[in-house]
Amino acid sequence: MKAALLALATLLLACGCEGIGHRIVCDPGKNQVLRVVSGDRLYFDLKENASTGFTWDYTCSDPDVEVTIDHEAGDDSDGRCGVPGVAKVRIRIHRGYDGPSTIRFRLRRPWEKGPPSKEFNITLYKRTGDVAFWE
Repeated sequence: MKAALLALATLLLACGCEGIGHRIVCDPGKNQVLRVVSGDRLYFDLKENASTGFTWDYTCSDPDVEVTIDHEAGDDSDGRCGVPGVAKVRIRIHRGYDGPSTIRFRLRRPWEKGPPSKEFNITLYKRTGDVAFWE
């Protein structure tokens, strides 16, 4: 019984379900709405190919939402060109967050004009009690 409850709790946390702390966002690359509180930290990875110029960037105008992206190149030790890499995304919700906020992610070559190759949004709402304020 304890093992089943632990497995369920781990699954809920891994899928970005409610709770203060570290959460892995499920289905990165798709538009999502998440409820957060101050102190939450969200993590996910996105595939990119920096060797061909395609990298993920973001825009977010809320100073209480800190977004960082670490770009990790793919393994090209065998001499291959164009090896895909990973963008490791971390989102931290600062004290005093009141939301809502939207983070827009875009996969593109920074020097090219026009629409990005891919894009998606994560919209954050402040979680209050058991029911979010917009419900």
